[in-house]
Amino acid sequence: MARYLLDPGVCFLNHGSFGATPDELLQVQTGLRQEMERAPIDFLIRQLPDRLAEARDRVAAFIGARPSDTVFIDNATAGVNAVLSSFPLEEGDEVLTTNHRYDAVRNTLDRTAAARGAKVVEAQVPFPLAGADRVLEAVEAAITDRTRLMILDHITSPTGLIFPAQALVSLARQHRIPVLIDGAHGPGQIDLDVQSLGADFWVGNLHKWLCAPKGAAVLCVAQAWQDRVHPTVISHGYTQGLETEFHWTGTRDPTAQLTAPAAIDLHEAQGGATFRAAHHALVRDGRAHIARALGVDLPHPDDPTLYGSMATIPLPCPVEQTLDLFTAIRQEDGIEVPIIPWGGRAWVRISGFAGYNRPEQYEHLADALARRLR
Repeated sequence: MARYLLDPGVCFLNHGSFGATPDELLQVQTGLRQEMERAPIDFLIRQLPDRLAEARDRVAAFIGARPSDTVFIDNATAGVNAVLSSFPLEEGDEVLTTNHRYDAVRNTLDRTAAARGAKVVEAQVPFPLAGADRVLEAVEAAITDRTRLMILDHITSPTGLIFPAQALVSLARQHRIPVLIDGAHGPGQIDLDVQSLGADFWVGNLHKWLCAPKGAAVLCVAQAWQDRVHPTVISHGYTQGLETEFHWTGTRDPTAQLTAPAAIDLHEAQGGATFRAAHHALVRDGRAHIARALGVDLPHPDDPTLYGSMATIPLPCPVEQTLDLFTAIRQEDGIEVPIIPWGGRAWVRISGFAGYNRPEQYEHLADALARRLR
């Protein structure tokens, strides 16, 4: 059984933010770091390109991507920045995203748009959500003749929704608009087939649900774009191809990325798809218990195509109370869980990770919230 290093005195229900790397993977990373420090030139110059390619090939197979389309990056945000900094936006162009996007992505969009004279448009996907069709309707309604790029989530961060990524990519194709799918939460939470998805760009973190060390993520770039997409840090690999450019952006610690195959091995040893289904079962039952305890309606149907290992539940309190409630729940009740203002309401987002979470933890959260929100 994997040994997670989480504080046993904390009820940790926030795996979705940063994951939790078990001790055996940290030991693999430590071994790699020691190997690097024993012979830095051999490791970083002579060996690293082949070792990164070997690790990349294993990750690409796991997410269903072509190795030649896949490169390592430090995190999904770095991939989004690389695509946006390389994309040919002009004055008056529009970039379409949704109101469920990750805040860091919106910040990147705002900065890029301001520099190019472009405009960011947010499709208003309703939440509560009746079904996946409402996502498609909202996105299609926001497309204009100035839309040049779509950046859409595979799994949303604030609301924990699985967006219909395949249908969204098909919609983009119909309108001849390039699309970046932000799959930050995808690897290790849902089944993936990135090549069949057919997005122009796809990013995903390996440190969240796959539990690799922090600093391991991937960017997939369709062949048609590979000579135009560059990392945000330009180094010796410039113009030498996607792999060379992204895998050497200067001196850095590559051991998190080299540990990714071991993370895949552990994930599969824990059950792979069965393990992922156990995450969902924890969240399914946990969200229902919390909603009953608080007397609130759940914001979407109990449909496993709509959510996986995260779920967001409305709280019967003013938005202004979220920070105080978040602080009290952590400091006084010993529960680590996001309590957030979003869309004019207060919410709690739970995660489920079968490696260490148990049903009674969601009961503990429900009791604490009910007591504080009476």
